[in-house]
Amino acid sequence: MSVKKAAAVGIRWAVELADGVQDLAWSPDGRWLASAAVSGPISLIASATGDVSREWRGHGGGTLKLAWSRDNRWLASGGQDGCARVWDPDGGGEQRRLAAGSDWVGGVSFSPYADLLITAAGKELRAWNLDGQLLRATQPHASTITDLAWHPRQPLLASSAFGKMHLWDWRSLESPEERTLPHPSSLLNARWSPNGRFLACGCQDNNLRGWTWPDTENFQMSGYLTKVRVLTWDRTSRWLATADREIVTVWDFAQGPPMGKAPLDFEGPLDTVRDLAFHPSRPWLAAGDQGGHLLVWDLDERGYRLLWQGTLRGGFQRLAWHPQERLLAVGGEDGTVAAFEFTR
Repeated sequence: MSVKKAAAVGIRWAVELADGVQDLAWSPDGRWLASAAVSGPISLIASATGDVSREWRGHGGGTLKLAWSRDNRWLASGGQDGCARVWDPDGGGEQRRLAAGSDWVGGVSFSPYADLLITAAGKELRAWNLDGQLLRATQPHASTITDLAWHPRQPLLASSAFGKMHLWDWRSLESPEERTLPHPSSLLNARWSPNGRFLACGCQDNNLRGWTWPDTENFQMSGYLTKVRVLTWDRTSRWLATADREIVTVWDFAQGPPMGKAPLDFEGPLDTVRDLAFHPSRPWLAAGDQGGHLLVWDLDERGYRLLWQGTLRGGFQRLAWHPQERLLAVGGEDGTVAAFEFTR
């Protein structure tokens, strides 16, 4: 794979936070980047300047997940203290504290279709309105919920766990319909393709599995050496990228699930890859690894640009493309949060 210089890249800003980055989330309007630290603090960073405009204590024991409401008004967080919290980014601080369960809150997700917040704590899934009222607590999953993912075109939420993918139809907020898709392994994550045709998940048994929608035909791609913890779709729903140690594998779904077909293996100066992210409108795939390497591939030209190498202690934890601009936010294990800007 050749090295290309298809776009000029500079650093718009970089800040040093108190602790390693656990999660990053851009507000839908791109005004704010929220960062959650391993030890708990939540920082709100201005996209234009890199100024840390808000700092909150977050969750005791650590903050795990962040999610924005569709109207940019609220930021939700989940943490090790068994609570979900709702924050006002315009200066109001903590607005709601929700008793999400007895375990850590590993999932928070606002509905794109209604004023609804879903929390996942251990095996428990709970739904709340934006006033903090509990609307519904579902029956416990058989094991810990590992991920939440909304369908891009329907009020349908996927929740992954051991042995089953749960699909919740939230057209009725008080009484959602549940459908389950049995599975022989533990599902580590859930990712809908942007066109809503495919639901993919990485598995504990070193396989990539999933279903077509709405007919729920299953598919599987094997050959991985490790658990498939990292995967992401491109904007066209053609490409699904996954990471296996230092190898980034990209599957072509143009003709449907590519079972029995060879994928593209993208190689570069990488250590174990921790996160992948496709640009929301360009054919660019970013990868960050535990050694501090940051690469961006251009899928049209099949070449990459090395943006950063070896300058973070412990490497990269999270990557997040700006929803409108050519701006890539990165979070490091050493507390660095930076924004790379592609000028052309």
